Amino acid sequence: MVVYSLASTTWLVLIQPFMGVLFSGAENKMPAGAPATMPALAGVQRVLGQWLAGLPPFVAFERLCLLILTLFLIKNVADYAASYLSVSVEQAAMRDIRQRLFVHLQRLPLSYLNARRSGEIMSRLTSDVEALRGSLAAGISNLLKDGLTFTGYLVMVFAASWRLALFSFVVLPPAAWALVTIGRKMRKRSGRAQEEMASLTGVLQENIAGGRIVRAFGAERFEEARFERANTGYFRAFTRLRRVSAAAKPLSEYAIILVAVAIGWMGAREVFQTRTLPPERLFTFVAALLSMLSPVKSLSEIGGTLAAGLGAADRVWALLDTAPSIADAPDARVLAPFAHEIRYEHVTFAYDAERTVLHDVDFSVRRGEVVALVGTSGGGKSTTLDLLARFHDPVAGRVTFDGIDLRAASIASLRGQLGVVSQETILFHDTVRANIAYGLEQADPAAIESAARAAHAHEFVSRMPRGYDTVIGDRGVLLSGGERQRLAIARALLRNPPILLLDEATSALDTESERLVQDALERLMKDRTVLVIAHRLSTVQHADRILVFEGGRIVQQGRHDELLASGGTYRRLHDLQFRDA
Repeated sequence: MVVYSLASTTWLVLIQPFMGVLFSGAENKMPAGAPATMPALAGVQRVLGQWLAGLPPFVAFERLCLLILTLFLIKNVADYAASYLSVSVEQAAMRDIRQRLFVHLQRLPLSYLNARRSGEIMSRLTSDVEALRGSLAAGISNLLKDGLTFTGYLVMVFAASWRLALFSFVVLPPAAWALVTIGRKMRKRSGRAQEEMASLTGVLQENIAGGRIVRAFGAERFEEARFERANTGYFRAFTRLRRVSAAAKPLSEYAIILVAVAIGWMGAREVFQTRTLPPERLFTFVAALLSMLSPVKSLSEIGGTLAAGLGAADRVWALLDTAPSIADAPDARVLAPFAHEIRYEHVTFAYDAERTVLHDVDFSVRRGEVVALVGTSGGGKSTTLDLLARFHDPVAGRVTFDGIDLRAASIASLRGQLGVVSQETILFHDTVRANIAYGLEQADPAAIESAARAAHAHEFVSRMPRGYDTVIGDRGVLLSGGERQRLAIARALLRNPPILLLDEATSALDTESERLVQDALERLMKDRTVLVIAHRLSTVQHADRILVFEGGRIVQQGRHDELLASGGTYRRLHDLQFRDA
């Protein structure tokens, strides 16, 4: 960029000797007093004079033409090299920002993800980063290149005539103020346009993810209206942005023309009336001033590009600046393999000040014990498991792992000992093999098949077109609900964790599949600590202990027979489920 700027401005030095050779007709002679008229460039003029000395006018003219061609060749080669190299810098920066955003997103708690639309978060990593890329590419690169070039032309303007240069600045401040005002408005409106695009992306993502429900409820028109509102919102925000940005270019160009006309009038007055300015210096001044048009126009347009980039940057930095509420303590301990017990000590948890989910929950789970959590929906069962996985931290009390507070342990060493099968089965657009081995860098094919057999998934996988190498579609859409759940169970079993967390693990299975999986789970629960949530009490009758949740509290605990005999909530739930039988 520096070479480009030097080559762009150096050719202006040749105007004065060029005109002298072309019009004076004096052989071997530079225009009289040329070095003295431009003291700042006297050295360059002196070298040119020596180079052209003793030459006929036409030969001197040829040399000047050759020099001009060489300068413009250097300028354009440098321009290409600067653009080529800028792409590497620009894309590397965007790659790093996207990676930082994604890595940071992995550190944020589930509460952050649950409180925001997935489309909005996706917009931060896609359209906002793209706007930032445009700002870096067109903004920063052109700002440097055109800024340097503008500075070089400015030096030439002052060297040619400082009086005319100062006079030209009478018109520039009002134009500069107008451009700054436009840039400020563009930044504000650009941020609004990005927000509307995030909303549009969110509606689109929800519609695609919930396509089955949309069609089942005949809500196509409703979704079309919702998308139309979001689409119109973005249209209006972007239109307002472009209305402002469209004014930047013509305003800056007219300001420069106004300056040029005023300067032309002032220069002609000095040449023809006061005779204080040689004609060749006026041509140099006008050429330098007109050459400033291109970088000034480019710099004026940069304001809009930078404004859009800064608006997107505000949203990107807002995500990066969000501190993870669940993170390793500076002195976090690595947990040893689970040996004794998990304990909930007077745990209270609330998602917000108005919604307390757990109240003074106190119980322990010994190694090798199977503990079932039952109760009505919203009783706090899933939240209890989430606290053990440290998706959240208690508001009061603590959860301990062999006597160590989970907040004092490293998250990786804790979750590495947990196998989770959630109520909502999450599978990925990949092969059956990759989904079962998810999160494991190396997985033995025999171990994958063994886990699938244990979860009674091998039979239906074997019937697939490519077996374990069959791609199952986004979120496992090509599988039935029971098949998806069995793959999720196989995934948990492959990790062979000492602790299993089963949140309605058999909820999506039909009667036959449920019996098979339940049988496999009971055999695999041996020598393993299990916390299981189930609404169907038939699946937890053989648990070592059953905890009955109601209103965020444990209201009963004991074995199945004991709880039936004692009556209360468990007996009521049991009677409701088995009254037909």
